[in-house]
Amino acid sequence: MLEKSNVSSELKTAIQEKGYETLTAVQTLVLEQQNEAKDLLVSSQTGSGKTLAYGLSISNDILQNFIRSNNALTALIVTPTRELALQVFHELNWLFSKTSVTMSTAIGGMDIKKERKNISKGINLLVGTPGRINDHLRRKTFELKYLTSLVLDEADEMLDLGFKQDLDAIVNEAPKNSRVLMFSATIPKKILNLASKYQKNAKRIEATGQSQAHTDISYKTYFIKKHDIENAIFNFLRFHDDKSIIIFCSTRSSVTHISSRILNRGFSVVSLSGALNQTERFKALQSIKNGRCNICVATDVAARGIDLVNLDMVIHADLPQNPETLIHRSGRTGRAGKKGLSILFCSPNDKRRYENLIRIAKVKPVISEFLTQNEIELKDNKKILNHLKNNQKKSPTELKLANDLLKKFSPIDITLAYIQNVKGKLSPIEEVESFNKEMIDNFKSNENRKRNRGKSKNRRNSRKKPKF
Repeated sequence: MLEKSNVSSELKTAIQEKGYETLTAVQTLVLEQQNEAKDLLVSSQTGSGKTLAYGLSISNDILQNFIRSNNALTALIVTPTRELALQVFHELNWLFSKTSVTMSTAIGGMDIKKERKNISKGINLLVGTPGRINDHLRRKTFELKYLTSLVLDEADEMLDLGFKQDLDAIVNEAPKNSRVLMFSATIPKKILNLASKYQKNAKRIEATGQSQAHTDISYKTYFIKKHDIENAIFNFLRFHDDKSIIIFCSTRSSVTHISSRILNRGFSVVSLSGALNQTERFKALQSIKNGRCNICVATDVAARGIDLVNLDMVIHADLPQNPETLIHRSGRTGRAGKKGLSILFCSPNDKRRYENLIRIAKVKPVISEFLTQNEIELKDNKKILNHLKNNQKKSPTELKLANDLLKKFSPIDITLAYIQNVKGKLSPIEEVESFNKEMIDNFKSNENRKRNRGKSKNRRNSRKKPKF
């Protein structure tokens, strides 16, 4: 598809050098419309390659206008979060690296004076967040009269985060003949309403079919009593200590609570919530990306726009509020051709809500009984054996100590001391009561009987004659 398109040779070279062999579904579908110069309304999941898709789509407009006026701002990309803005900037930076196109950012929380200085030199493409872009427009840092392409990335999230007024101001400032490309994970009614206001006869592109979005993600559910869910998460992290995991919570307070308890158990963990400033968020993300930390606890809002390519698992500490959130959370894993796992912890009392959630989301989790203490201990033993097998480096000092120990103690005593030392550093295995399908049905039946008995008792009491 790329070879047959009219994408510039410079961009094709950059893509080849990056190692891309084939285009994703959304990239192919968007590129098919490149010659039409139409507005686009695209539904595409996070991690589907949409940044490259709209980068290719607007590339010809940028390059043609560069020839006419190399200092004109011709493309503006608006994202809901700082993290996503930076990711988009880096992605498009390598895409246009073989050209003379100049780029900059306008991101809330960054140094606005430095931004104004960079932009004032003359740029062709700007990536930013809604509030900061409007701030620059009010300050007359730049103008949009030469704009040919306006991209609204993760439009649904921008609405959820309250950026409607900022978006209105940006669109109203843009020329009427500029292209408007809207990308959203889903296309609910609010996005359709926005599209009808911002776009003209937009071409609708759907690249979010369930078979496509979930091919590389497996779902697993554990039914556990509500007060045991945290302990279950601790045991799960202990068992999968070699995996990269993000844990989603519904509130900031839950993030703080769970992350502190995980930290107290000796795990390396970072948290992402609205309580962190930009510097703290950046440090947290860097520690995950460079491998210093493999556990992240986050709220849905704080995790928006974060691209963690090597994430192995997603854990839902709280059930998602809606199917869209379930899909969005789970979509953080199973990227770049890797298999991902989405874990749901659910109380039996929330079974009905859970069933509605997965039915609408069109996912089919495997319901399993939770890890037993014996399974966790067997995994510990396997780790110890593997460590001994792979531990080939022995210094002279270590060999001398080993020989001294063998002279004073038996091999059994030394081995037991080693095992106790290793296991003594591990977090304790928590007691967790788990339910299989049959146990859940029995639990619900008992709960219903209790409720019915209570209702009957209340009815009897209401019929008793009052005493005077």
